[in-house]
Amino acid sequence: MKIQANGITMNYELTGSGKCLTLIHGIGFNLNAWSNQVPAWSQYYRVPTYDIRGHGQTEFPEGELSTELWIDDLYAILKALDIEETYLLGHSMAGGIAARFALAHPGMVKALILSSGLGLIPGGGGERSEEERLRATANRQAQLEAIKKEGMTAVSRGRFQGMFSPGFADRNPAAVERYKAVMLQNDPEKYLQVMQRMGNPGASPDLGRISCSVLIIAGEYDSAGITVAKAVHQAVPGSHSGYSRRGRFPPSRRRMSTMKPCWHSSLA
Repeated sequence: MKIQANGITMNYELTGSGKCLTLIHGIGFNLNAWSNQVPAWSQYYRVPTYDIRGHGQTEFPEGELSTELWIDDLYAILKALDIEETYLLGHSMAGGIAARFALAHPGMVKALILSSGLGLIPGGGGERSEEERLRATANRQAQLEAIKKEGMTAVSRGRFQGMFSPGFADRNPAAVERYKAVMLQNDPEKYLQVMQRMGNPGASPDLGRISCSVLIIAGEYDSAGITVAKAVHQAVPGSHSGYSRRGRFPPSRRRMSTMKPCWHSSLA
């Protein structure tokens, strides 16, 4: 479905009834990344999902792109859908969007769930060494060149290492192909622009000022996600954390039924 919000046409879906649980996908994906989770969580919640700017079918006009703009987009689409309060889940890069949104609009976030929230690095990305910055710049440039040549295929090839637990791809090849297909739905030109137009995120926000309940989840086989999750857990007083035997992707539909009681006790 389409809706006008923050001056652009945004693509979204709205499923279920009850209290709202808004899901924000990670960079390089779109709202279809939640195809395993929505059928399970919509049994308990009203679940909005949407394509963030630069992804899927959401409009992507010319201009600067930043986390702040993604936050403004989220605020606008929630207001357009008459949602005044929501549980908010950000996956991977979108963990940064979700946490910053909770700081900017505390009255709208009932509770916050950060899943493999690589978009948050307590202490700030600006504290990296010169060697780390140079390596990151080189890796970014190599990825841009690969996207120009191969489109989203280059992104999926590079991103799917470490996304799943050991042996998952061999046991569930169809599931892996579905996730790849979601990534390939994105326009490579848009994604290239996202990579080129994203500014420096700068220092991380003061996570200790988050006033709502926070649940931090990560996969045991996602070493980067685990490192960030533990740091965020330390930075947010009173937060809850949990780890499952998976990679970076959110839990599969089979595990969804076990999470509702966890949320009820941790976030209510």
